Amino acid sequence: MEDLDQTFIQAPEHRADSNSIPNQPEEIPVIDLSRLNDPEDIQNVISEIGDACETWGFFQVINHGVPCDARKRVEETVKIFFDLPMEEKIKVKRDEVNPAGYHDGEHTKNVRDWKEVFDIYFKDPMVMPSSTDPEDEGLRVVYNKWPQFPSDYREACQEYAGHAEKLAFRLLELISLSLGLPKERFHDYFKEQMSFFRINRYPPCPRPDLALGVGHHKDADVISLLAQDDVGGLQISRRSDGVWFPIRPVPNALVINIGNCMEVWTNDKYWSAEHRVVVNSTRERYSIPFMSAETEAILKNLRSKTFRSMTSKLITAKTAMGRLDEAFIQAPEHRPMIHLTNSGDFIFSDEIPTIDLSSLQDPNSDKTSIATEVGKACERWGFFQVINHGLPLDLRRRVENTAAEFFNLKAEEKRRLRRDEVNPMGYHDEEHTKNVRDWKEIFDFFLQDPTIVPATPEPEDTDQRKLTNQWPQHPSDFREICQEYAREVEKLAFKILELISISLGLPGDRLSGYFKEQTSILRFNHYPPCPNPELALGVGRHKDGGALTVLAQDSVGGLQVCRRSDGEWIPVKPIPDALIINIGNCMQVWTNDKYWSAEHRVVVNTSKERFSVPFFFFPSHETNIEPLEELISEENPPCYKKCNWGKFFVSRNRSDFKKLEVEDIQIDHFKA
Repeated sequence: MEDLDQTFIQAPEHRADSNSIPNQPEEIPVIDLSRLNDPEDIQNVISEIGDACETWGFFQVINHGVPCDARKRVEETVKIFFDLPMEEKIKVKRDEVNPAGYHDGEHTKNVRDWKEVFDIYFKDPMVMPSSTDPEDEGLRVVYNKWPQFPSDYREACQEYAGHAEKLAFRLLELISLSLGLPKERFHDYFKEQMSFFRINRYPPCPRPDLALGVGHHKDADVISLLAQDDVGGLQISRRSDGVWFPIRPVPNALVINIGNCMEVWTNDKYWSAEHRVVVNSTRERYSIPFMSAETEAILKNLRSKTFRSMTSKLITAKTAMGRLDEAFIQAPEHRPMIHLTNSGDFIFSDEIPTIDLSSLQDPNSDKTSIATEVGKACERWGFFQVINHGLPLDLRRRVENTAAEFFNLKAEEKRRLRRDEVNPMGYHDEEHTKNVRDWKEIFDFFLQDPTIVPATPEPEDTDQRKLTNQWPQHPSDFREICQEYAREVEKLAFKILELISISLGLPGDRLSGYFKEQTSILRFNHYPPCPNPELALGVGRHKDGGALTVLAQDSVGGLQVCRRSDGEWIPVKPIPDALIINIGNCMQVWTNDKYWSAEHRVVVNTSKERFSVPFFFFPSHETNIEPLEELISEENPPCYKKCNWGKFFVSRNRSDFKKLEVEDIQIDHFKA
């Protein structure tokens, strides 16, 4: 590419010095996404994004959540690849049959671009049309090509792509909200997405006045996310007058632009702007666009006459690739909007509060300050993490190791302790949440053995039944370790209960009486790797029924919380040796909706198993759950009718074992 071949020369009206503004004081909007953490500023951000989409079709985002180290890693890795000898690069050369891989002959508007590229499909393999012929209904499967060098090329690219896709969905939701639509309005279009990302290298050009890195064009996708270096060169055609306008590189920012699909969906309200890349004679430039594209729009553009049959064939082809039983498949609106190839793809948030309980070790310490922190977390999130909580770390390690050893037993060994509707304690691998099967296996045991519960959920039935735990023969110390851990975590639960009472302005022991004959349960969760984590969930969305839950999770991650302020799913970051506390339905009712029982779920991945140990702090079966009389008044009347905990518990327990004809019982069913 050192000598300028005639194929690179642009027509005079399209050359870089024609109608361009190199130093224009006006700038593309730069939007700070960290402002979304402020509930009072969310609508302003949404409006700014809408204005940018309408006026420019382009904007930049900062504090966007794509880790700088992941971006830096992929930038450094791709430079190593492009520096390889040409004979190495063309080993992964793309062609008309397989359009993924290396290419140095790209054309835009029938003029060759001054660049070399490497294209990667987000989903691998990818199903796409066999040809652009409208009458051809064939499909083909294409695979990514990966170079041998650098050795971490594939890993770095896939890691970055996972982060970029998450941000793309977040931006789609904000764009949808800017249009006055539900935030999930566009999600379903991406179930079988054809998104890809590209690595561009623009070498120094001997005649930048004649050639372009990329000729003038509009993106055909929905939105694009571009990481560009500090060299610059991207220009857009301003909607108001068609003048070419340069986009200034902003450190660590990402450039967002609207594609043709979004312009069509919004009926020309939002603008797919024409853009190009100019080059220079001294410095090479790199950029990494992630192009978020949905299958149906692309198929419709290519095959409007055969759209329905193509979509059907596509679904059939995709189903044949996986082996996920339909019992696990979530409804489209409840599927995670990510494809987790490995546990490293998780993007965690630091938003969930972390509270240090070390001062509680002094019996004379003032608990008011910690109680205030707990109260704020319960009100805003319904979730928080605690450190220095007093639960012995060696005991936690023992219980985690014992649980892992149990789940490693043969299936026939585990199923000797299989639980059922008659005896709900023991091993189970067919748990259902919201009538969809969870991708996990579990082991449950009561804190108190035996435990008394109602015989049936029927209000008129006063019979009771006595439930006992089942214990495996192996590991030999399973029962001993479980019971020791249960006693320690119960102590912590009572401490948290006391802090919550104080935070409400009540005596510390106000709620303790409800737990004299408690029905609390400990559970071991094992989430194996899942072949289709974009379709299934480890645990479907739900709210915990009890007073509170104390969760020990490993370092893999997967727990997500539905944020109270906007319904966004927020990942809970694993903190070494911390415990996660969340508020259950009973506490929400007792506090008359002041404190929040947050909906949560667990997403899974394809490569790494995950373990967690929740302690569900449940009151006595005789306890009637209703708003506390100290917290209600004429100005704050009761939000809930009285509900017997035992009946609620037994009714909820039924849906764990099979798919019901109706939704299982929810606390909202008792709204006053």
